[in-house]
Amino acid sequence: MDRLDGPSSIDEQAVQWFVILRDDEATEADRAAFATWLAADPAHEAAWRSVEQMWSGLDAVGRRPAPRSPRLQRSNLPKRIAATAVLLLVMAGFGWQLLPVGLFADHRTGVGERKTVTLQDGSQIELSTSTAIDVSFGDTERRIKLLTGEAFFTVAKDRERPFIVAAGGGEVKVLGTAFDVKIAHDVMVAVAESTVQVGAPAAASVKVVAGQEVRYGAGGISAVTAADLDAVQAWRRNQLIFRDVPLDDVVAELGRYRRGPIMLFGGELGKRHVTAVFDTDDVDAALDTIAQSLSLRIYRAVGLLTVMIPDNESQKEPVRE
Repeated sequence: MDRLDGPSSIDEQAVQWFVILRDDEATEADRAAFATWLAADPAHEAAWRSVEQMWSGLDAVGRRPAPRSPRLQRSNLPKRIAATAVLLLVMAGFGWQLLPVGLFADHRTGVGERKTVTLQDGSQIELSTSTAIDVSFGDTERRIKLLTGEAFFTVAKDRERPFIVAAGGGEVKVLGTAFDVKIAHDVMVAVAESTVQVGAPAAASVKVVAGQEVRYGAGGISAVTAADLDAVQAWRRNQLIFRDVPLDDVVAELGRYRRGPIMLFGGELGKRHVTAVFDTDDVDAALDTIAQSLSLRIYRAVGLLTVMIPDNESQKEPVRE
């Protein structure tokens, strides 16, 4: 698979192989490498068939008149990367047609929005961007389900009714405290005051005290570590703080504050680390700063797609008018 770079999910690998094999410069070595990839896993073949079917659908759409779509602002985006980005964008477009997570939640925020919810017991929940929660209060417990996103909880004490936050298959149980919960690749719990008990599937629960954090997911629960509370809570001040964070994670977080996906192309690009402070109300400025610092080029279809590649990648193919 040495011809593949950039996104690494099976669906995205299938898209990249499709683009490579449609290129006039595809070689026998490319075709042999593709055959090896295809035979390596039944999931590869299923993903390949989906891409072929999608492309057939695009061919049919392409024969009908269509409204003019936004163009990438730079004209010299490498052909192969442009084709891959467009295919991935179309694949994502099918997802945009589905109901977003938390559409019918008790409380939710949109892209770039923040909101504070005061509950009947006096507890407060600050919702970050693109966040949704359900609330269920009973005689024996106060239960919140974090459906997506991130929230900061300031919990009123009630020894008779524990306050429980369910997120990503696990639970955070408290009596009265302040803490942050975020759903990303895994679930992160960082404690600002007092103590919480965190439980995850197939793992013993752990106690987390003020100044500590823990993460859990399908692989179990992590060790308890010191939390960078300044960075964890920066979103509450309309900032994002990254300290030696992989670009993949930085882009994923910035993407929560704007519409349209941000795509990285270029081998190990996503593993490069970033240390910076950005304002959440100007994500495009943050992307420009990253591009300048890491010698990247940015191509934008405004409101739809942003592609970031190493500057030298943009020179690998001649510019054609």
